[in-house]
Amino acid sequence: MKKLLFFLLTATLLCSCGPKRFYEEISPVDKKGWHQDSLLTFRIDITDSTQYYDFYLFVRNTNDYAMQNFYVFFTTEFPNGFKSQDTLGFVLCDKYGNWKGKGHGYLKEQQFLFKPNVRFAHCGTYTFTVQQAMREEKLKGISDFGIALYEHQQ
Repeated sequence: MKKLLFFLLTATLLCSCGPKRFYEEISPVDKKGWHQDSLLTFRIDITDSTQYYDFYLFVRNTNDYAMQNFYVFFTTEFPNGFKSQDTLGFVLCDKYGNWKGKGHGYLKEQQFLFKPNVRFAHCGTYTFTVQQAMREEKLKGISDFGIALYEHQQ
């Protein structure tokens, strides 16, 4: 009985020691296609400028996505009004057309580590805007895009 209790307590402690999620939001994309002018916006309130985070991006795609890569324009607006923009690329399938990521059947999801061990220098609201950067005016096959911040573990 003591061994069983010890095992259960140890298993509970080990399972609860993963990274703590600070923020996560996954936004759906128009089912008819992600138009070039359509923006996804995420707002995060940072109250502790000393905390470090691991910054992840999520992409969900369907079998209707016709390309190997996916590109977005990723804009960050800081609490002081300063803006920066990155062009980010994601590899969604290998050169043989096999989807990467998790999922069964029609829908696949991938999580990408965007910035590990990042600290936000200013307290306040950070606004992240995502725009698809492919050559198609209306991009089919991307179903969701999201971001997440997890407290960095040493």
